[in-house]
Amino acid sequence: MSGRRAVSVVEVADPAMWAQLAARGMTDAHVETVLDAHRRVVTPAFERDVLPGLGADALVRLPRRVHDPRALADLGQTVARLSARARAVLHAAQRHALDGVVLGRQAWDPEADADAVRALHGAGLLVPLPADDAPYAGRYRVDPDLPAPPAVPYAFDEAVMDETDDLSPPGPGPVALLHDMASLAAALESVQPRVTQPGTVAVADGKRIGARLADADLAADGRLETHPRWARALRGLHALAAVALDPITRTWHLDLGLEHTLAGDEDEATDRLVHRLIERDLHVVVPAVRAAVREAGDGAVDEVVFLDLLRVQHRDLIFPAWVRDGARVYPDLGASTRLPYDDTGWDRVEAPMIQAALHKMVRFGLIRRAPGVFAATDDGRRWASVSDGPRPPVWVTGDLELIVPPGGVTPWERFQLERLGRCVQRDTVDRYRIERDALRTWLSTHDVDEALALLARRCPGVPSTVVETLRAWAADALQVVLWRGVVLPAQTASGSPQRASSTD
Repeated sequence: MSGRRAVSVVEVADPAMWAQLAARGMTDAHVETVLDAHRRVVTPAFERDVLPGLGADALVRLPRRVHDPRALADLGQTVARLSARARAVLHAAQRHALDGVVLGRQAWDPEADADAVRALHGAGLLVPLPADDAPYAGRYRVDPDLPAPPAVPYAFDEAVMDETDDLSPPGPGPVALLHDMASLAAALESVQPRVTQPGTVAVADGKRIGARLADADLAADGRLETHPRWARALRGLHALAAVALDPITRTWHLDLGLEHTLAGDEDEATDRLVHRLIERDLHVVVPAVRAAVREAGDGAVDEVVFLDLLRVQHRDLIFPAWVRDGARVYPDLGASTRLPYDDTGWDRVEAPMIQAALHKMVRFGLIRRAPGVFAATDDGRRWASVSDGPRPPVWVTGDLELIVPPGGVTPWERFQLERLGRCVQRDTVDRYRIERDALRTWLSTHDVDEALALLARRCPGVPSTVVETLRAWAADALQVVLWRGVVLPAQTASGSPQRASSTD
């Protein structure tokens, strides 16, 4: 990013609109650089002096990061050129990383692997974060564009058995939670509710949220935290840090990083949710459990055999071995003595941690347990890709109403539908109506073509009137756009007329 900086850019659909903006207070003093006939880099004074007076006539948009295929190819070649040890350290770092950050001492030996870490840092694949830890033992940010590490080839067929009668009953599953989180998140983005001093949503805003959710009971009493379904979804959003409280206005704002968690089909979204909700030092266990459940299918898994096979196949699943005085030991986590990195250590350290992870997955509604046995719930089998069928179609009418049957959309798609419109019926079959103001808000982070692609993907046929209406609404909303955080080359920002991208 050397020689680049973030600026604000005003873009107009028609160059004739510059005269209208001038009539509403925009002067040459507000313009830093003219990029082309439609776009101008503006100074911070524009947002202070002009933007408030434009009101709904200007749309603020945020540029999105776009992957450059050539850069991704170069990154793959960089990884291929690494030494075998450096590549193994990189893959361990990727598996241990959560939200793109890895703690060095949990992924490698800071002494034995120092050369590999330096090589990865030099290649730009690992970036150290400020910390007081010993060298190579602290936090590192992993390049987000890296290809996924190779999957560990687990084989748990010896642990597969029939289900037993004493398995615990399934708890509330994550798939319904993901859909409810998507619905509530869209409502929170629309309402931006005020939070009282005790930390609860103001009753008036709770009623507005209930109306957005088509929940008559919540719309009547406005007490969001007393409704089990939405209270659980709210706890999930808090656990993901998907909502943030403005300390001045005491209103909640949505972090659209939630889109990444919800992306993909239910199995992918469930997997990301579990990784985020489980403890940082336990989330590396999730792929192994998922593989065991997939192999078991409709059966169960013998826990003792599973642990033994996991030790043999992936000994450094949770902790890497450190070499000190010629012996393999557990990482130094402040203990007065060094614990040998052997089978006894596995039974004393890793086995209880893995069992704790299994306990968490019971609470998440992914598995059921009995003494020495675990098996997947229905949601768990969907997570493990054991059971998955075709989706029923979503129907869209010419008057912009959508009819969504059970299983008709993914959590991410539900999130987008509830941002694009309003739920008018939440029952076995849900009904939505796309609204103009909602589309305008949605355009702050998306393009209208994405909305049309969403409808085309799930609907057997999208009426031409729907396409024409959405495009017309979008064109009207995009007459004047303020792009915030556009990254330009320094020479462009200082006056060169070369064209700049709105994404980086």
